[in-house]
Amino acid sequence: MYVYDDAPMNSQIIAVNNAKSLRPASYAVGHRSWLRAVSFSSDSKLLATASNDHTVGVWDVRSAPSTIAHLEGHAASVWNAQFAPNDAFIVSCGNDGNVRLWDIRSEMYEYYRFSDHTEAVYSVAFSSDGQLLASASHDHTVRVRDVGALWNTGRAGSSILLTHISHVYGVAFSPDTRLLATASRDSLVRVWELTETLTGLKQTQPRGLLGHNSWVNGIAFSPQGDVLASASHDRTVRIWDAHSLRERMVLIGHQDAVTSVAFSPNGTLLASAGKDRTIRLWNWARGHEVTCLQESTTSPNAVAFSPDGLTLASAGSDGRATLWQV
Repeated sequence: MYVYDDAPMNSQIIAVNNAKSLRPASYAVGHRSWLRAVSFSSDSKLLATASNDHTVGVWDVRSAPSTIAHLEGHAASVWNAQFAPNDAFIVSCGNDGNVRLWDIRSEMYEYYRFSDHTEAVYSVAFSSDGQLLASASHDHTVRVRDVGALWNTGRAGSSILLTHISHVYGVAFSPDTRLLATASRDSLVRVWELTETLTGLKQTQPRGLLGHNSWVNGIAFSPQGDVLASASHDRTVRIWDAHSLRERMVLIGHQDAVTSVAFSPNGTLLASAGKDRTIRLWNWARGHEVTCLQESTTSPNAVAFSPDGLTLASAGSDGRATLWQV
């Protein structure tokens, strides 16, 4: 049994007891094609969007969303965009097979590029200390790179290759950087134990988490690091114990593939986005749905909570990012 405090001091923080009051508060509008991903900076002031129009959008969301930049460079659809923990960089990946690092502190330019994947790259993730960068690809691999020195020297360190038997759609580090989870088309969630060196990680055998009966689209660790959630084409969300790696429960409600999952900052809520045009919020510890947010004209392809807990963002197939607030 997991027990979390769901009585936030600020009544506007999204929680189990007020999630039914969520409404669209504003929209980030400006992309020319559908969105694949959304993410917030650590101070909740900025939003990054990844789009099929080959660009990464950077938005100021402190009031009504305003465009700061559209980062151009990818030669095809952008699948994901995430802020580095220091908020000075954004990493993006896409169908062109490249992983790009953008310096967004002033001029907003491409700072570094990794071209070591041979096919589309679907997901990227930083470790919480910003020392490691992982990317998941259609080429059946996850690459984990030592980028700690990159910020000061402009040169990346060593990297390793984690091989899968099918396309890899998602990757996530645990908050303490002790575990790396990957989501694959072969219906498996794999969990790799990180060691002190990347060479040690390469020699580690992953644990395969069995339960989904179709490909796994996305994964996320809870902020406390004690559980892992996975979203699948089989219309379910599954909750796994991050210590024993056993399945805790199955969340059923979506009527089509589930594309993305995200925990609220205090860990009490789990949001999931589905091709059934809904975003569902779950009290995952009790295993029940709290509310269902209907998207009438678009499918939400991804969801993300702001670190301050005040906003839930969704990436729409209509090219807009919706910001939901209590």
